[in-house]
Amino acid sequence: MPRRKTAFIMLAILLTITLIPAGCGQKQSASQKPQSSNSGQKPKAPTAAEDILKDITAIITELDRKVKIQKVPALEQASSGGEQGGQNQGKGSGSGSQGDSSQGSKSGSGSSEGGSQSQSSQQGGQQPSQAGEQKGIAAWQKEMQSLKNLHRNWNMLEPQAAEAGLPPSSRDGFEQVLDNLTLAVSRQHLEESLTAAIELYGQYGELARIYAMPLPAEFYQVQYGVMAAIAEAGREKWDTASEKIAAIEDPWSMLLPQAGKQDKMLAQRTDFSLRDLKDAISSQEINLVAIKGEIAINNFKALEKKLSQSQSSSGSQ
Repeated sequence: MPRRKTAFIMLAILLTITLIPAGCGQKQSASQKPQSSNSGQKPKAPTAAEDILKDITAIITELDRKVKIQKVPALEQASSGGEQGGQNQGKGSGSGSQGDSSQGSKSGSGSSEGGSQSQSSQQGGQQPSQAGEQKGIAAWQKEMQSLKNLHRNWNMLEPQAAEAGLPPSSRDGFEQVLDNLTLAVSRQHLEESLTAAIELYGQYGELARIYAMPLPAEFYQVQYGVMAAIAEAGREKWDTASEKIAAIEDPWSMLLPQAGKQDKMLAQRTDFSLRDLKDAISSQEINLVAIKGEIAINNFKALEKKLSQSQSSSGSQ
């Protein structure tokens, strides 16, 4: 699969996350033993949990921007470069007589020019490499800052989450994926970073099982499965993509009735779009996956707003 197609698929999956509210995004779902209570109510999510979602979103947004810069302008530059080359060639042919008349003077000064060119090329060989290295480091500063925030906030949240009922396997899973993302970003591996960021988003959904959040845990499970399936399809890992999209069936069956209460037609559109995406993955046609995936993602954007509005209105009553 050409890298250009992979980048196109990655761009599609990232559109959802960049528009997730910068707070926490989940409601109530399967319960684990919360820290409070006789009533079984979940405790409110700590600020650190909200900040973690903000930084995961910030990282994916920035990685999405990098994909666009890396892929789209390269094509435009290649196109404009060809036109400019043609114009320069035209100028060269138009000034042929001038070139002939000045050939003697150019050849006379050739040795001095050659010496200066040799010296400048040696200096230029060092400067671009240093400048490129510094530019590369600077280009990933936003992700690194967000990762520092994530590590700090996770350290603050982990003991509270453990007390609220988050099991060791979930805590270890989050930390392992966070470490993987940190290493991928520090190495400036774009595709690996995107994959790890999506996985971290999936891990974040576990917090909705122990804390009261604006969106249910099932929402994160389904959205993660959609993004991960599209990402795997973009790398032509069709078996893994099929496993990811199949894994959303149970959480979606729980989320669908909630969605239907808020907007029946939107819930049905989302349901059909998920089925279409599953069929597209089964067909192993990357263009179909891109189109069907984008439709499913747009439906989830709308659904996220409906569910969040419902939770905020019920919480204020």
